[in-house]
Amino acid sequence: MMMVSYKQYVTESRFGRMLGLGAMAASTLHGDFAKDWSKHYQTSNDPKKETRARVVTSRPYSVPADAERAIQIAAEIFAGDEGKTREQIVEYLRHTGAVESGYTTKVQRGGGPARSYWQVEPATAMDLVKNSAPLFGKKFHARFGDEALKQAQTFDMKKWSLGLEKYPELGATMAAAKWIASGWND
Repeated sequence: MMMVSYKQYVTESRFGRMLGLGAMAASTLHGDFAKDWSKHYQTSNDPKKETRARVVTSRPYSVPADAERAIQIAAEIFAGDEGKTREQIVEYLRHTGAVESGYTTKVQRGGGPARSYWQVEPATAMDLVKNSAPLFGKKFHARFGDEALKQAQTFDMKKWSLGLEKYPELGATMAAAKWIASGWND
């Protein structure tokens, strides 16, 4: 299992060590992740959930190797979209997995429909590929194949549920698409 701590990420990022403390104080290098997550990803705008997200992302957490690989794939696909950098996408996906599942499950606790480390609901994935199809451009097709979007548009809830749970790269890609489609901005 690949271990990526917040400290390691800050040290390796393009901002380097000198911004590490400032970034920690701001919750992330690229904005207030907890507030962005609450508004654009989780969509509750719940201050209690934002506080929990801040606590989770302020502590070191482990990102499993399969999740990190999937995050890198998704960041490659969406880098530059809506003005988001690869680093922003990587950071937000790492934090999203930490907050949503703690990287301990790919099935929503309590029997809900969400799947993957990033807890994407099959209905959300279906909506994204059908109603936000322009997001899935050349880089998406280069990674997943020329017919990938057309195939994904035919998936039903069961197929999305199974796919999101089994294939981390699908979960991370749908989570990144959700972030990009949300209009999230720093």
